[in-house]
Amino acid sequence: MPSYTEEFSEVHQMVQALHADNRAIGVYNTGWAAAHTHHRFVVLLDVGEMAQGATVDFVLQEATDALGTNAANIAGKAITQLTQAGGDGDDLIVMECRMEEMTPGYDYVRGVLTIAGGAVECALLGIGVVARYVPVPTGTITEIVH
Repeated sequence: MPSYTEEFSEVHQMVQALHADNRAIGVYNTGWAAAHTHHRFVVLLDVGEMAQGATVDFVLQEATDALGTNAANIAGKAITQLTQAGGDGDDLIVMECRMEEMTPGYDYVRGVLTIAGGAVECALLGIGVVARYVPVPTGTITEIVH
């Protein structure tokens, strides 16, 4: 059971990132993360300014290994398309996935961000939460301040 004295970085692992950038039209994949080390996976998608006509799509995919073997979209894990025309710039999206929502034998997860119609400023962070083993690795974090 989590305790008040646990540090965020001890029990939440930063497993994926697309750092803040002005992204051109294209498809941006995160790396494959081992999902089986946590009970949940949370993605934070921060969308800033969108060029005229720009759209943003995001989906979580699962695979049977870290190379992406048998990659497939996870059912129900896609956002409603964001559009510049719809005023969707400066939006924050939170997507959660419990490991039991994944196909048995599929232990790896990644995010696929698709930008179309124009450039978009955005960032994405994937976090493994409810760790099966603590403390979690912190190698992807540049600095931890307690």
